[in-house]
Amino acid sequence: MNKARSSRTRRPSAESPASGGAPLYAEIAATLRAEIEAGQPPQGTRLPTEHALCARFGASRFTIRQALAGLREDGLIAARAGAGTVVVASRRREAFVHTLGSVEELLHYPAETFRRTLGIEPVTASPELAHLLACGAGEAWVRLKAVRQTKAAQAPIAYFDIYVRPDHAGVFDLPNPEGAPVVRQIEQTLGVRAAHAQIEIFVGRITEDLAAPLMAQPGDPALIIVRRYRRPEGGVYLVTYSVHPENRFSLNIAFERR
Repeated sequence: MNKARSSRTRRPSAESPASGGAPLYAEIAATLRAEIEAGQPPQGTRLPTEHALCARFGASRFTIRQALAGLREDGLIAARAGAGTVVVASRRREAFVHTLGSVEELLHYPAETFRRTLGIEPVTASPELAHLLACGAGEAWVRLKAVRQTKAAQAPIAYFDIYVRPDHAGVFDLPNPEGAPVVRQIEQTLGVRAAHAQIEIFVGRITEDLAAPLMAQPGDPALIIVRRYRRPEGGVYLVTYSVHPENRFSLNIAFERR
């Protein structure tokens, strides 16, 4: 008995070139990227819905989602609860990848980055700040506010609050042409070496007060790293609190067993 075979029209894949050139999703992404860079739609506003983009480009929802995934990886758009997909930047963000080969390297940033100071001020530890600094409420500290940048990118890769004990605050006034981290400056100039370092990494959001110095939008996702350094006798003498906007910084860790 011969079995009847139904013929089906093969739908073009999102990976297939639209006209012998780049895949359709790549062409759509390039068009949307150029429009966003030109300010249409402007930063902070919603992107058209997937349904509207499907109708505009005559493409499937799968193809549109692939195009949007590329824009998301570039840091141009992001999903926002209750607001849909929002334009968060007008140009591609170049992420800085920090490749590590040892625990020691996790404590520092490489030489191709530099710290730009925004301000220095004395602070008294509130109960909330005392929790961050692992100290008692009411204790005196000095805070340096700064951003860390690369020479290749205008937008900072991170914002920093760096807290030291008042007797160590003189390191903030020292010339630092090589961009040495504060922990190393304290060791070299004051002879205080960290006997213990604690690193805490978690995901958070860009707050209103950090949006401008980071050239980001309030509420944008961020990687937050807290480093606490202790003296040999156990007291914390240095704390750094760094905020890294998404798509600007990543940690690539590779350890080799010997």
